[in-house]
Parts: sequence; structure tokens; C-alpha cells
Amino acid sequence: MLRLVKFAALALPLTLFSVAASAEEIPVGYVSYDVTTPGSSAQFDITNETGPNSSPFPDPSFPITTSVNLSSLSLTVDFSNGSTVTEGSSYFTLNADGLSYSGNPIGIGGTNPQPTSATLTGSFSPTTITLNDGSTETIESTFSASISPSSPPDLADGDLAVIYATTTALTTPEPGSWLLLGTLIACLGISQRMRVREILRRVPGLTRTALPMVLAIGCLQLIPQARALGATVNLSGTTSPGSGVAGVNNVNVTVNSGWPSADTTAANITVTWATTCGGATAAIDSANSVKKIIGTSERVNVNIPASLATGTYFVQVLDSSAGDVDFTSSNCSEVQITGSSKGLAACVPASSLGVIAPVSGPAPVTAILPNGAWDSSSTGIEVVQVETGGGPVVPPVAITTTDGVNSCAGNPATGEAVCVANDTNVYHISATNAVTTLTSGASAFTGFSGGECENCGVAVNALNNFAVITVGSSTSPSRSGLQVLNLSNNTFGPVFNTAHEVSENIAIDPNRGVVLSADEADIYDLISIDSAGTLTTEYAMPVSIPGELDSSTEDCATGIALAPSEFTNDFVLADLTQATFTPGTPGSWTAPHSVTSIIGSYSAGLSGSAVAPGGNHVAVVTGEFGGSSFSILQLPATSGTGTPALVDYAYVPCVIGMSAGLDPHTVTAYVSPNDGKSYTLFANHDFFPPNLLRADMTAILALPREGDGHTVIPDTSGCLDPAGPIGSTVLENIASH
Repeated sequence: MLRLVKFAALALPLTLFSVAASAEEIPVGYVSYDVTTPGSSAQFDITNETGPNSSPFPDPSFPITTSVNLSSLSLTVDFSNGSTVTEGSSYFTLNADGLSYSGNPIGIGGTNPQPTSATLTGSFSPTTITLNDGSTETIESTFSASISPSSPPDLADGDLAVIYATTTALTTPEPGSWLLLGTLIACLGISQRMRVREILRRVPGLTRTALPMVLAIGCLQLIPQARALGATVNLSGTTSPGSGVAGVNNVNVTVNSGWPSADTTAANITVTWATTCGGATAAIDSANSVKKIIGTSERVNVNIPASLATGTYFVQVLDSSAGDVDFTSSNCSEVQITGSSKGLAACVPASSLGVIAPVSGPAPVTAILPNGAWDSSSTGIEVVQVETGGGPVVPPVAITTTDGVNSCAGNPATGEAVCVANDTNVYHISATNAVTTLTSGASAFTGFSGGECENCGVAVNALNNFAVITVGSSTSPSRSGLQVLNLSNNTFGPVFNTAHEVSENIAIDPNRGVVLSADEADIYDLISIDSAGTLTTEYAMPVSIPGELDSSTEDCATGIALAPSEFTNDFVLADLTQATFTPGTPGSWTAPHSVTSIIGSYSAGLSGSAVAPGGNHVAVVTGEFGGSSFSILQLPATSGTGTPALVDYAYVPCVIGMSAGLDPHTVTAYVSPNDGKSYTLFANHDFFPPNLLRADMTAILALPREGDGHTVIPDTSGCLDPAGPIGSTVLENIASH
């Protein structure tokens, strides 16, 4: 017994600190800096460890069993460029547990500044709380928690601050405290004949109030020994953040109690994913890192497996590796997952023709066709099923508009689409084809070789569910700019004026934090955009090329950007992985790039372009305003060194029954969730509403060719025929009416 008292005496400084902390500062949860997409995006998340997320008795890590709500949240973030941003409660989204919050992503890749510190403030409700020992406390109604970098100057993944509630007064222990005392005495094997007052007498400074905590420390010292026989840990109700994209994002599983102090090897921690808690395993992975929070709680960082489809999943952690302490989790953390892949989520092709191709199948594929163009006031939008995915055949749906719609873009992750009209109207189309009409901030008409417009085009960032609209702006030196629309809440950001006119088709690469905008003055612009959709800096690179750069697209898997030059057979390839940026107003950028000329005759030269995202590094280039020729390009599969060069291409001189649409380029590309092939879609304006022509891109590259090595052998009259012996193997007409 004397050894026990000596242990208590040795533990007393730590114990008294713990007692003071529980009397004056009680841990509620934590705010953390979470890098959700390494090299691309991060966010600040709040994990609330009260109520159902609290640590079970007798663990004191997060002891508040009352559900404490957080409100009036304010987050102030300092950045490496000297700027400071303050976000209100709207920055955060409530998680499935109803207590924790996920922040909006911020860009950290490319030219984006890095967060260096952050402070979160807010309010608690209620202010009378119950602890897991049965006692009650009254706490102050407000809090403040500051995150500092573990490796200055910038914050690193997992940097965090514990959120504490400060008590207003120490209350009298409830009977539960004495129950705790009795339990802990039994835990430590104290003789029943050993009276409490004898323990108090032998340990100077120890009080009845403090004694349970002293003995709790002793019990917790013994827990790791019990875990060697196989123990359990307890998890918070949701991951942090509470949602993510499969194959793209990382999430964190919070172990709020029971973590073995000797278990620090991330590779030994197994994370399982199931559609029900304790159900059949849908995927399994190893942890990336483990980081101590407080007491016996730990933050386990893990990638969301790319194989998971869209849905709700439940996560568990375990360790059965030799050489350390084994454990399993007694419960699950919930996470909402969007099935996707990095290439598909980040680089949806931008043109006037939208497509919604889910990234896992079987699933239907849908095209969104505007009936109008810059030079056409034809009203309406057509929603056309391209693939059934094994489901029922859905007839085309006509959406009525009051104005001419020139461009549409789809989000394969959510099934939504957004279309823009020649005026300031914006149409947000839900997955069920419900339409919300919005008004952009366009304030002037801007002109291109193919017409003029107030809203001129749109691209979607499927990773973060926002759209970027090209607009006319009366205050811009180029009379044009960009405006971001958050599709989650239908709110617009401010118009970002550009020094150089925007491209006829833009593209978004959030992995590198840029909007690609190659314009008709042969300026290839990159505009910085973070993962929350904030546009910051314009960077310009003049390109020496005949004609006029007319559209922008990119293979985001490699960072190879493509821009064709109107009225010529030329296009530029640039390697964005080797790009360097010089700040300015506007700034400049440079990267290894090449100008390539291909054979063929194209209406108005090479104008439209699209890369099949996440596919086989294949792109399509085509003309506009009639004509039916196009080429399929085989792009390089690697990047990062040297100058990018075209690998191969196949030229289709004409297609029977096809007529290229008006500006801004009725062409797009996608990867089928049903057969995994890369397809390009053309809107055929020989018909109204326009028909669709679908072409198998890799199959066209594999067709026999003429003696020039690139022109595919035709069916008849120099053309491929969708009904012919050759054309029918690679082409398909899809009616839209």
C-alpha cells in the first residue's frame, strides 16, 4: 500500500494540474488544420467531443457528457503573404453528428499563400454541463483557441488547438464522484480496510475532491497493460472533415479515448470502411499519420479509398500488428463520400456542351445541350441521355428558357449542371432537372470572333462544387472577367476583372489552383483560384503562334495544358508541372511548351478542344461554324521534365450527317462509368434541337490510316459514316428530340 501512496505522491503534480484543469478548463473538442488534398487544398475543421462524442467513464480526455453546441463562430487566418482573412459561421458546415463542423477548402497549391496561424472564437450553449463522473459544472459562455505552426513558418497538416471551456466556479461533487472513487479504489486494488482518510493523510495536499482524479491517473497507468491483451478504443461520431471525395481527399478519425501510449506507428493502424457500422468491409487502408490531441485521444489521418462509390460510410480503426499494443475500435465514425477520382473530379472539360458522367458505374451518362450560341438567340436547354448504365431509357427533357443559352457544364460528382445565357441569366439545374434561375454580375457585353455576350461561358469544378463563369465587365481593362458561383448555396463571388480578355472556353485545375484562359490575343492566362473559389492573381504568358488561341483544356492527370489556334492547324502544349510564376498586376508565368501543327482541313481552323478526364491521355480538337472534321490526339502520359510533345494523332476528314456548332464550341469529352472508354461528344447543328454524335476516342486512334500516317481510312467519299462498316465501330448518333 505504501508503494501505492508513493505512486500517488509522484503522480500528484500531474494530478493536481489535471484537477485544476477540470475545475478551470475542461476540454470540449479541438480545431485543426487539415490538408484534405495534399499539395492542393486544406481546411479548418472543428471536432466537438461532447455529448455522444465524449470519452467514456473514467477517461478524462473529453469528459463532457452534455451536448455543448458551438455558435457565433469566427475564424481568423494569417497567411504567408502577410494577408489576414476572417471567416464567420458561414465558413463552416455542420457534420452528421450535429455538433462538429467542416470548414470550406482553401487552396494551398501552385501560387496560393500558405496559412501561418489561426484563431477560432465562439460561444457555448448550454453553460451548465455534466461530466462523465456525474458531477456538474458551470462554464463561461465564450471561448478562444489559437493554432500555431508545429514547424514554422507555415501550418502543417494536423496542427491543432484544443477548445477549452472555462468554469465559473467549482461545484460540489455529485454522488457520481464517490462512485468514481469507489471504482478507482477497486481498480487500484486498495484494501477495503484502507480508509479514504488514511490515503488523504499519507498524501499531503490531497483533498476528497481531488482524490478521484488521483486514482484515475493511477488506473490510466494500468490501462496500457490491459490493452496488451487486446483492448478497445472509442471513436468520435464523425470524421473530420465529415465528407470527402474518394481517391482525392484525406479525412481524420478521432479516437477520443483509450489510445495506447506506445502505439505511434501509423503503418500499423488499419482503417476499414463499411456501409453499416460493423458491416462487411467495403475498403481497407493504412493510416498516413497519427497525432496526439490530449490525454488518450489521437487523430488518425487516412486517404479515402478511390474504390468507394458515393454514399455514407462508417469507419473503424484497429491494430493487430506484432511488436506493439493491439486494439480495435468499439464504435464507428461516419463520413459522407462522393465517389470520384482525382482526374475526373478536378478537370471537367469546359465548352458550350456539358456532360454528366458519374465516375463509378453502372450509371447513366447525360449531356446538357444549349440550343443557342453567342450568335444565336435560340432558347431552351436539352437534357439528353447518352448511356443508360443498365437502367431505364430516359427520353430527352426540354427545359424552357426566355433567352438564348450559349454554354452548359455538368458536375459528375453531384449530377448538377449550370448553363448561362447571352444576357445575365444563369440556370442551375439539379440532378432531377429542377431549375433555379440566378443573375450574374456581368455588366457589359464582350466580343469574340464568334459573337458577343454578357455571360459567355462556364466551367465546373466538380471537386468543390462551384462554377466559374466568364462575363463581360464594364470596369475591366479587357472588358471581361470571371465570376465564381457556389453551387452548394447559389451565391456569387465578386467579378474578377482580367487584364487580358478571357478565353472562349476556360478550364479549371484546382489541383494546381488555376483557371486556364487562352485568349484570341495569343495570351495564355492562368488565374489563381483557391479551393473555396476565391480568385486572386492573373498570370500571363504570351505565346508565339499563328492565328488566335481559341479554347483551353488540360489533362489534369499530367498537368499538360492544350490550346488550339483558330484559323490554323496549330496548337500549344504546356507543362504546368514545370510552371514558374512572377507576381504582378498582372503577373507572368512561363513553362516548357511546344507549338505543333497537324494535317487536315478544319472549319475556321482548330478552335474547340477537350480532354477526356482521367482517361487515356486523349484529347479532341475540331473546328466550328459547320464542317465535320476533327482529330483525336494522343497526349504524353508523363510530365515534369523536358518539353511536352504530341505522341500521335488520328485525323477524321469528315463525318456524314455532322455539322459543327457555333461558338463557343459544341464539343466535350468524358470517360464512361460503364465501359471505361474515353468518348468525345459533338452537338450536330444540322438538326434543331441539335443531335449528338458520340465518338470512341481510343478506337479512332486504332483505326487503319492512309499513307500520310494520320488520316483514317474512310467508309465512302472520304468520310466516316455512323452507319458504315468502319464508322459504325467508332461513331454513334444520339437523337435529342
